[in-house]
Amino acid sequence: MSDKQYRILVSDRTIDPAGLDLLREVAELDFLEGYAAPEAFSARVTDVDAIFCRSGVIDASVIDAAPRLKIVSRHGVGYDNVDIDACTRRGVVVTTTGAANSQSVSEHAIAMMLYLGRFLYRTNAEMDDGQWERTTLVGTELFEKTLGIVGLGRVGTRLAKHAAGFDMQILAYDPYLDTDACAASGARQVDLQTLLRESDYVSLHLPLNAETRHLIGAEELALMKKTAILVNCARGGIVDEQALYDALVARRLAAAGVDVFEDEPLPGGHPLVGLPNVCHSPHIAGQTAESLVRVSLQTAENILTVLRGETLDPGYVVNPEVFSA
Repeated sequence: MSDKQYRILVSDRTIDPAGLDLLREVAELDFLEGYAAPEAFSARVTDVDAIFCRSGVIDASVIDAAPRLKIVSRHGVGYDNVDIDACTRRGVVVTTTGAANSQSVSEHAIAMMLYLGRFLYRTNAEMDDGQWERTTLVGTELFEKTLGIVGLGRVGTRLAKHAAGFDMQILAYDPYLDTDACAASGARQVDLQTLLRESDYVSLHLPLNAETRHLIGAEELALMKKTAILVNCARGGIVDEQALYDALVARRLAAAGVDVFEDEPLPGGHPLVGLPNVCHSPHIAGQTAESLVRVSLQTAENILTVLRGETLDPGYVVNPEVFSA
């Protein structure tokens, strides 16, 4: 029989130990393998007080099977894998880690822009093949180009700051911010259509929900310059992947950097993988040695704050209405 005060289910084993060590001081930890289905959660949550959630799907059936559950603490900023309505009905608070990985995601987006703009996806392959081709490898600079940021939250704001270092002109579309808030980030607020038409680079930094699913589809891609580059380090479902594939193959769009996909882990034979004008990565924009420590600690601290009955920082709370019910 454990002498620990709480039981916590951790939905992935690949988590920096910093946060887990904090939790082990007061809680017994149980682990699921990554990308667990709701059925796997439901079988293990009957006596847990908290879920430390890095991956996997937590739907209403999981919440119903967890009578002691007080918090689902997301390891990261996205929460599209958690049924927020079900949690709210049960009084279960859902949290994210705020700006803990904003720096790493922003740097990844910049890296993709540089990689694609300077044809680095070609240089490695060609030199490995013994070629020394310079005449056709004329890239473009970020300097004084127009960057369109869709979603000017923590990551988008950080990206605007980094882009300013390249003297980029910054446009922003975010229906939840006013003109003054955009201006404070060095961005000019425009509608989505204007942003797509005028930008040389478009970077997506917004959550996936009913409003944003397939926000970027065939019509939106058709508005972009043929020389433009699209970067998605947010959520896969924000972009219609078939429409993106069609635009890239037809060269109606120069290139794309894709860190996130509609189905993850990525199934074999995905059409975007293997295209010469796509830089893809397996949802790692938020993963650096530094950010993983910060995210792990913040995920754990959110759990401890709730279990101790203390007040959470509102910036971490997805469903604040649970506190007014």
